[in-house]
Amino acid sequence: MMFNFVYKDLDFAHKLDEHPKGAPDYQKHFHDFYELFYFISGSAVYTVEEEYHDLNPGDALLIQPGEHHYVNFKDDSTYERYVLKFPERILPDFVKQKFADRSAFYLEAQKAGSLFSKLDGLYETFSDSGEELYLLFSNTVAETVLTLCHSVPESKPFLADNKMAPILQYINDHLNVPISIEDLCREFYFSQSYICKEFRTYMKVSIMKYIRSKKIMAAHQHIAKGMKPTKVAEMYGYSDYSTFYRTYLSVMGFPPSGNKNGNDE
Repeated sequence: MMFNFVYKDLDFAHKLDEHPKGAPDYQKHFHDFYELFYFISGSAVYTVEEEYHDLNPGDALLIQPGEHHYVNFKDDSTYERYVLKFPERILPDFVKQKFADRSAFYLEAQKAGSLFSKLDGLYETFSDSGEELYLLFSNTVAETVLTLCHSVPESKPFLADNKMAPILQYINDHLNVPISIEDLCREFYFSQSYICKEFRTYMKVSIMKYIRSKKIMAAHQHIAKGMKPTKVAEMYGYSDYSTFYRTYLSVMGFPPSGNKNGNDE
């Protein structure tokens, strides 16, 4: 059974593609919510930031907000998976803290497989009531994440690109200051053409777009918790608030007001 449940801030699906395509839509693969993924079949190679891995049936991923990710395929085998997208508030802080600095990949996570399969039955039984299904799905997410939490993830990285991993780490360590391509070239002794080409090949996005998105995603987390956008803009190296505002609107799709429908400060 396949399903696609979108209600309030949950987007849960059991998907099957007979002829999968791996070209990623950048905006869809860089977001401010959690994504829980469970692989059933196919020939997928999944990348999350500097990690990538050939998936096997029973592998799971927990992709945290702001982590860039995408999938490629080695052939056109039927691609089946569960994809659960949910907001941070679904998880208590102590659970989120357990996943800090851990790999996104949980290999051979068959213990969690029964919990994903449980979603099909819940959808069949309660699909006429969005509120009831929303509650049941939310509870199942918490149970599934806690199950993964007590599993041991693979060590980072799996098959990390040796050239890109330190660049990604440098960017993430310097989000609070302006970062230019020239800065990266000086730091890693690469030419501008080389670093731009290699970064796009590996991450499927330009290096400056990646930097802007990472900064704004990090800034968004502070704004969502109540910090003033003007203060957050200063924290992330924006001397001109209007530039921060335009960049934020471009990345997030809404102004830096702390919510998607509110008015800016």
